[in-house]
Amino acid sequence: MDKVIDIPKILVVNPNSSGSMTQEIRENVISYFIKKDIKSTLDNISYYTGSSTSPAQICDIKTSLQSRDACLPELTDPNNENYYDNFDGVLIACFSDHPLVQSLSEIANENNSKTVVAGLLNTAISFCSLLGDRTFSILTSNNEWIEILDNAVERKYLTKSSEKYWKGTVATNLEVLNLHDIRNYSTIAKIIEMENIQKLHSDIIILGCAGFSAIYEKLISTFSDSEYNVKFIEPVTMGIETLYFMLK
Repeated sequence: MDKVIDIPKILVVNPNSSGSMTQEIRENVISYFIKKDIKSTLDNISYYTGSSTSPAQICDIKTSLQSRDACLPELTDPNNENYYDNFDGVLIACFSDHPLVQSLSEIANENNSKTVVAGLLNTAISFCSLLGDRTFSILTSNNEWIEILDNAVERKYLTKSSEKYWKGTVATNLEVLNLHDIRNYSTIAKIIEMENIQKLHSDIIILGCAGFSAIYEKLISTFSDSEYNVKFIEPVTMGIETLYFMLK
């Protein structure tokens, strides 16, 4: 008899109220797992968009807190289909030290839940910290995120061995909802080339916003045909893979 493989149930949380961003995240995840020929995984991944009281985009600490306060009641309501304890893992799909990660983790621990809660920032930086001598930097949306992300990475997520390979954060100075606009693609690619690659000498570039998911494949194509041997990390799919590993 064939062995039945129990696939963990994952909830991907977009903590802002933009359903279009959730759809872009979903499409990128589907493409990723189809290419890996693991289609069965997709049936066990669900998606949640923040309620109407959540901000349309998260651009600073204030909107991060607003989104936490808007999402937490629904995610902790046993009568809600997105109740966290219905899932083996929950991924908070905002690239920051988002307060929803800690708040939901604390509630899960208090209730002795086995649900694992993870964020995009910690999983991406932890991965880069394991890569040895590969330099890495972050590409983010607006300028307000530079100091926030740099402080979070340097305060909480670097190891002694990875400190010297961390190169910092670069901003596109575009709002989150404008990152997927194809009219902005050439500007984003030029910033990557000038700032992340030529100035910071990054071997690995973390796409530090779920809004980049729509152009992830295009960036790979653009820079694979260039002189630069640079790799991109798309943190949502990496976060899902990390949760699967943790839940085995």
